[in-house]
Amino acid sequence: MIDNYDSFTYNLVHYLEDVPQVAEVLVRTPDELSQVRLEDISGVIISPGPSHPADRREVMDFIESCWSSHPILGICLGHQMLWHMAGGMVGRGVRPVHGHVSEITHDGQGLFAGLPEVFAVTRYHSLVCSGEAPHGFTVSARTADGVVMAIRHLDYPIYGLQYHPEAILSEYGREQLGRFISFLKEGEMDAGPCKV
Repeated sequence: MIDNYDSFTYNLVHYLEDVPQVAEVLVRTPDELSQVRLEDISGVIISPGPSHPADRREVMDFIESCWSSHPILGICLGHQMLWHMAGGMVGRGVRPVHGHVSEITHDGQGLFAGLPEVFAVTRYHSLVCSGEAPHGFTVSARTADGVVMAIRHLDYPIYGLQYHPEAILSEYGREQLGRFISFLKEGEMDAGPCKV
């Protein structure tokens, strides 16, 4: 897991440590990414954090190195990084939303398979992904007023969630994190636990 210096990172770590298929959660800050060997990890989770995606070049370089070889899940800032890396626009939303609960509607694909079509999520962000989905991506979920809440890549197991699935008021967060872990396991050659 890439820790973008955010207080929510360890909430995610604790969620993942409860998933039986996870052997270990390796947490690295952006300045520690050069120590990560891709062959030692099963997938990558990009944590929330402050700043604009363009300010985290070292994280985007690392993600680019595993773009087609490892499943990737971006949460909040991580979601915005994926959109930005693919050429999408990230800018200030109409207003900051910190601790707000919103209902989203999704397409039932990827991380949303088998979940109710509408459910509540918790948002902590002032930046939003805007415009058309960048090349290779599709929008998976939006709020009622059209804010992009989730994306997925059309060719690779790459997903972004603008909201916080680990937040107590987010519905189906554990299910979505568990589904991401199941995608990691699908790509593994052995049946052992995975490392994220």
